[in-house]
Amino acid sequence: MANRDDVLSDFIVEEEISPEVLGTYLRRHPEYTKDLLALFNELTMSELEATDASLPFETKAMTAEALRVQHVRQSLFGHGIKDLARELGLPRTFFLGLNTNVVHLGSVPVEFLKNLPAKLDVRLHDLINGMQQGDGQTVAMKSDNKPGAEAPIEFRDYVGQADLAEEEQRALRKLLADDGSN
Repeated sequence: MANRDDVLSDFIVEEEISPEVLGTYLRRHPEYTKDLLALFNELTMSELEATDASLPFETKAMTAEALRVQHVRQSLFGHGIKDLARELGLPRTFFLGLNTNVVHLGSVPVEFLKNLPAKLDVRLHDLINGMQQGDGQTVAMKSDNKPGAEAPIEFRDYVGQADLAEEEQRALRKLLADDGSN
């Protein structure tokens, strides 16, 4: 059995600290799993902090915006959709279609565009950018025609096709309600 300190020292001096290298060490030395994971986390966090410190201010601002847009995309189309759907009382499938390939952005009610960013804790601009990027794929809709480059549909038509239950319709009305702020 290898010495803990020797294993950790060898890990530190690896040419590249990557998840693949970590996996190799974890398979070889499962008895040091906690130590290796802690060291990997510390090394990668230090690397991120050093990279962030060296970025010019403009790049940091662009990175922050990109992260907010990524948050929108993950919340509407990715792993965060389950939590968002549960919190807002709407089906996950409803959010999957909220990209500009499916729904015409100009038809989305202003109240919805004001309330949804507040729920996601992002700016309206970030929500719109996230909707424009979508999930990278369009949502399948039942159709009598062959698939093609279809024009986005109006929001009210999308809602009509969503086949929402009464409780889900009430939840959507909450998002469409004007909260009185401008």
